[in-house]
Amino acid sequence: MKDYLREFEEHLDNITKDVLDEANMEASPVQKKLAAYGRILMDQAVTTKDDELSNVMASVGDALTRFGTSFGPNSLEDLVKKTGTTPNVIKKLLAYAEKIYQTHGDLKSDNDDGGLDDEGDDEFTSAADDEMDAIAADRAARARRG
Repeated sequence: MKDYLREFEEHLDNITKDVLDEANMEASPVQKKLAAYGRILMDQAVTTKDDELSNVMASVGDALTRFGTSFGPNSLEDLVKKTGTTPNVIKKLLAYAEKIYQTHGDLKSDNDDGGLDDEGDDEFTSAADDEMDAIAADRAARARRG
C-alpha cells in the first residue's frame, strides 16, 4: 500500500520550496542596517520630551524596521507616504540614528578590544601604583620640610 501522506508531504515540499527558501527570507545588509536605525529611533522616541517629534521618530523607526518587506516601504517615496513625513526630516532622522549606531559600534569594539573592562586591574586602580604615588608624595613632603 502506498504511503499517501509521505507522498503528499514531498509534493508540498516541492511546491513551497522556492517560497519558503531561507535564502529568500534573509534580509539584505541594507535592510538589517535600516532595521537597526529604526530600532534606535523608536528607543530614542521614548525619551524625547517633544511629543510631536517623538511620534515622528516612532513612526519612521517602525517603518524602517519593515523596509523591503511585503507590507513595508521599498523606497524613500514609500517611506514618505507611509509615515507622512518629509524626505528632509527622514534624512535628518537617519543621520541621527547613524551617529548613535556608530557610537554604539565604537563602544562595542572598544569593549571587545579590552578598552572598557570593569575588572579594576588597569593602571589607574592598581593598589600598588597608588601606594607608590603615596610613598613618592610623602618623600617629597619630607624633603621640603627637612
